[in-house]
Amino acid sequence: MLTIDDGTVIDGNVAVPAIYPGPLMIVPFSRTISDAGIAAIVDEARRLGLLGETTDFTGGSAMPGSRSGHLLLVVGGVTYDLTGNPELIVRCGGARCDAEVGSPEAFAAFWQQLTILDGWIGADLGPIGQYEPERVAVLLTAPAQPEPGLEQQLAAWPLDPPFAETGVGFPGVAGARCVTLSGEDLEAVLPVLMGANQLTVFNDAVDTFKSALTMVVVPGADSPCHDET
Repeated sequence: MLTIDDGTVIDGNVAVPAIYPGPLMIVPFSRTISDAGIAAIVDEARRLGLLGETTDFTGGSAMPGSRSGHLLLVVGGVTYDLTGNPELIVRCGGARCDAEVGSPEAFAAFWQQLTILDGWIGADLGPIGQYEPERVAVLLTAPAQPEPGLEQQLAAWPLDPPFAETGVGFPGVAGARCVTLSGEDLEAVLPVLMGANQLTVFNDAVDTFKSALTMVVVPGADSPCHDET
């Protein structure tokens, strides 16, 4: 997932260590992007015919099981919510991929160029660093069972409300609670999440135990917890 917001590129294509249990928190990379870099991306979307009335670039022939891609572009206050197949074969020469304007291949060409920003607009990008999340969604579920031969971490949940009063219920998962953390709450919890792994069990102030799933919520995205007003 790639997000460009307020002069920052947030790249969720992060390599995950091939170990088990893996880290609980996967934090995207980030880097700055200049106004000229953003303008180049917008100009390319316009050149490929993606900033018109068409929003479905699947061509009406998506194969069962094929991967669809989603692009949300906000240009001049207008939102373009686009869907297409990023795996279509297109002609790419150097940093530019060419396709018929407004075609499914045009969507794929634009998608592929977004995956090679360094080769396209590298001079307009800053160095890569770790993104500092402003919001993190946490799904608290039934505690994971210990596995033979693997040490299971136990970590104290640093916020005062017990799990039963944290966030909101989550549809389809019995007893789960989902909360979107930000501000001081996130500042308190983030170090604990960063030090946890997939088997870590958290306990609250009344000794209730929960496991967790986490997701960084990037700017402009809705939290899966649906607890924000």
